[in-house]
Amino acid sequence: MTFSFELPPERLTWYHLGSLLAAEAGRLTYDRGQYSVHGVSNNAIACHWAGLLVDGDGGMVLTGLGRTMLADWKASPDGQAWLLAERSDDEHDQEQHAATQQPAPTVAEQLDLFGVAS
Repeated sequence: MTFSFELPPERLTWYHLGSLLAAEAGRLTYDRGQYSVHGVSNNAIACHWAGLLVDGDGGMVLTGLGRTMLADWKASPDGQAWLLAERSDDEHDQEQHAATQQPAPTVAEQLDLFGVAS
């Protein structure tokens, strides 16, 4: 039995997007350590109450309505701009990470605990 305490939103906002995108990617799993009451964030529960998400195996999954609204948002100018910005942020983060990586130490360097090679 499914209960819906809220009407579906007229349009998706930042409040819904994180949970819906995580569900679409299969990453909206229950984490009782982080979210002790429901196992997921309050935003995800609000999406559930609005009929955008339902319980699945080990996590929440998109409903037909959630999938349709997310696809429409992704195709909208706002969605395209947001996704492009997210992609460029991810690429920038990867470049920053690669630039700060130092070469792995050699075995001798690892064994030389006090910096005095023998």
